Amino acid sequence: MIPAIAPAGMVRRLGRLFDSQTGISIIVAMDHGIVGVPGGFHDPRSILETVLRAEPDGVLLNAGLARRCADLLADRTSPSLVLALDHVIHRAQRGAGAGVAHVPQVSVEEAVRLGADCVKAMFLMGDPDRRATAENLAYLADAAERCRLWEMPLMIEPYLWGEDVPGDADARAELNADGARMAIEIGADILKVEYGGNPARFREIVAESPVPVVILGGPKRPTQRETLADVIAAAEAGAVGLTIGRNVWQHENPAKMTRALTVAMVRRDLDAALAELA
Repeated sequence: MIPAIAPAGMVRRLGRLFDSQTGISIIVAMDHGIVGVPGGFHDPRSILETVLRAEPDGVLLNAGLARRCADLLADRTSPSLVLALDHVIHRAQRGAGAGVAHVPQVSVEEAVRLGADCVKAMFLMGDPDRRATAENLAYLADAAERCRLWEMPLMIEPYLWGEDVPGDADARAELNADGARMAIEIGADILKVEYGGNPARFREIVAESPVPVVILGGPKRPTQRETLADVIAAAEAGAVGLTIGRNVWQHENPAKMTRALTVAMVRRDLDAALAELA
């Protein structure tokens, strides 16, 4: 997952984020508190302690939690810190409804000070306001330039929550592909995209990407089997990692779910992954 020719800082940071043996990265997303208090996320420090016992490759945090939980990530064997640079305001509280505004929240320089190994930024897709889209793209371009300056890997997430995101599955898959290509053009080092249940189109996104592709979790799935089956399908289509949150910390045993996701992504074996939850 590390480019053949890359700056030293980039090599080190990507080397921490992706497992050297498997080339896979299991990242537990815990940046959801920026929209309020999601169900199951009332005590983020305690949940983080539980998740860390499963030894994920990375955790995705906002700056405030990263500062206050720095001691939990201080050990030399700790997972990588992926820091969220921004967030999206939704029409309703706690991230409900369409996304209506993109909001920067921390600089790349602050991410460096916090010891991040990667930063994540969002591209709100389907926004009917083209000026807002232009501002979002300008923000990403500036972030990409600053990341290159600091040799910091930039993960970009095409966020399919704008008011004009189509309901049709095939049209949504095409918008997902557009977002992935635009993210690459603007300077992404890692793509964070939704799998979406369209294996053929997702496989094309991966095949056409010059950078690693990891899948996002999205809303909590109805069953654990469905969550793990989606991860396996995405891995078989070429994904090399995941950033999943709700399906982990809304589970009764977040550490077990983290291990199950690892097995699903690395071994692509549904029965073995489900056995981790027993």
